[in-house]
Amino acid sequence: MNDLTNTNIHSKLSEKSIAVLPFVNMSSDPENEYFSDGITEEIINALTKIQGLKVIARTSSFLFKGKNEDVRKIGNLLGVTSVLEGSVRKIQNRVRITAQLINTLDGTHFWSKNFDREMEDIFALQDEISLLIADQIRENFGHFEIQEHLFDSQTKSIDAYNEYQKGRYYMLNWSVENFHRAVQHYKKSSEIDPNYPLPYYGIVMTYTYLFSWNAVTKDEARKVTDKYLEILKNIGKELPEYHLAISSCAILFNWDLDLAHTELKKTLKIGPNYTDALEALAGLYIVTGWFSEAIEVIDKALKINPLSANHHFMKGNSLYFAGEYSKAIQYFDKALDIQPQMNLAILLKMSCSILLNEDTAFKKLITDYKQFAFSEYYQQLYSLIKGEKHSFELAADAFENEFHPWELYFNVHSGNMDKAIDKLESELKRKNGLYFCFRHDPFLRPVRNNKRYKTLETRYLNFSFSKPDQQETTSSENAKLTPNEIEYFIEALQESMNRDKIFLDASLSLKTLSDKIQIHPNKLSWLINECLNKNFNEYINQFRLAYFKEIALMPENSHIILLGLAFESGFNSKTVFNSYFKKIEDVTPGNWLKEAKQ
Repeated sequence: MNDLTNTNIHSKLSEKSIAVLPFVNMSSDPENEYFSDGITEEIINALTKIQGLKVIARTSSFLFKGKNEDVRKIGNLLGVTSVLEGSVRKIQNRVRITAQLINTLDGTHFWSKNFDREMEDIFALQDEISLLIADQIRENFGHFEIQEHLFDSQTKSIDAYNEYQKGRYYMLNWSVENFHRAVQHYKKSSEIDPNYPLPYYGIVMTYTYLFSWNAVTKDEARKVTDKYLEILKNIGKELPEYHLAISSCAILFNWDLDLAHTELKKTLKIGPNYTDALEALAGLYIVTGWFSEAIEVIDKALKINPLSANHHFMKGNSLYFAGEYSKAIQYFDKALDIQPQMNLAILLKMSCSILLNEDTAFKKLITDYKQFAFSEYYQQLYSLIKGEKHSFELAADAFENEFHPWELYFNVHSGNMDKAIDKLESELKRKNGLYFCFRHDPFLRPVRNNKRYKTLETRYLNFSFSKPDQQETTSSENAKLTPNEIEYFIEALQESMNRDKIFLDASLSLKTLSDKIQIHPNKLSWLINECLNKNFNEYINQFRLAYFKEIALMPENSHIILLGLAFESGFNSKTVFNSYFKKIEDVTPGNWLKEAKQ
């Protein structure tokens, strides 16, 4: 990505939101980077299980890897109020993790902690860290419910887990060589623990990528994916990854839209914010011609993953097939700001400029990207559409590897309709992915009324599922209390504050307070936020502030500095005390004291 400030991605900040930035590998061995990346991703995945908490997806968070950006800028770009930073040091059988939460509105650190554990405790540690982070966000930004556990490793074997993380690391480095390395680690992981489902998922997805990149044949990819999907069916069918893998293979190998749709819905029922599934569903809706639905789905993905080049491309793709070419270009440009070498975005920008009849813009694109073979193909297509007689030589291998069905386009716009239909029918029979959206391809308009073409339209890419209704969001009812319970626990709270002065404990948390008045933390969070209209820290700090003002005016305390009095009142941070005091009193503590003594 060239410059984040140029992407124009400015989301409205969500109060209950977090971006987990890639943990820094502090180990002496740089090869342990797979481990620090894995820890980061596991924490992201754990936090996404909390309904009501916006968690930025891995793709967007990892764009900041190795960059020293101001967290306030990151918060603005990602639309979050908190950022988690950390580091991981792995030494033999021990791991040390440092984590800190930062408020992106003002850059203040409001929580930090160090963890030193044996490697055998890594699974419990990731759950502990995720729960602590969730607690802190809830205490500072508002109510949501937190489960008893957020992390499930799916294996008890540290060695199998390590091999899986290595496989994931290489797979996400996106090259054919790294895909093959990933498969080796995934296989080793599954040999160590045959009942660990995630390595099998990794193998399936890696082979779909290898096939898409023309690195393996369809027969080889289908043989491998069928084998490992069958294993997954027996040990991991409750996982969203299993259903996503089925849907990917259903689309890629069989063009089975009904099965793909069913499995994507299952994926999103388990994980509503699974952005890979949302992007796939948007793509499926493009094929069906439901462009507004595709845009609605990809917009949901973009809220969680605002710096995903693929998501911006998919929105541009939806607009392109819907015929909104000017808007489509805006999203292709956003994709290219993030990933400048995204050739598909360049290709469709050229397509849009032709379809908009923007000669100057088209010629500039041809010049800017003249090093690519597709520039020459577009020049030929442009000439044919303009009615210029143009002879072209078919270079089959080059055509089929350039992302567009060029031979089909050329025949259509040369008036060779029989050749065009022959080519289209041949490729549809072998389910060539270049032709997946042929029904809505704007360059095929001249052939739409051809009888043979109409026959092909009815024969291929049929589906039976219905257009989706508007999705309704439902809030959890689990935390609500009866009117009598509300009255009882509010009195218990007031008693704890006024009589016991529990707020003087600087380590007071929502959980310790809930233990004292004997109420579940989820219910106490709901009570304070919904009935008292404050988040936990605001509620507690109001008592601390009142106590500070009381003791600051006592003559016997005149020799104590204001920060010392703040600490005696329960505040545990100079920054938190000063910012809260200024927010409530609209004056600094020192000036307030001077005015109060006059």
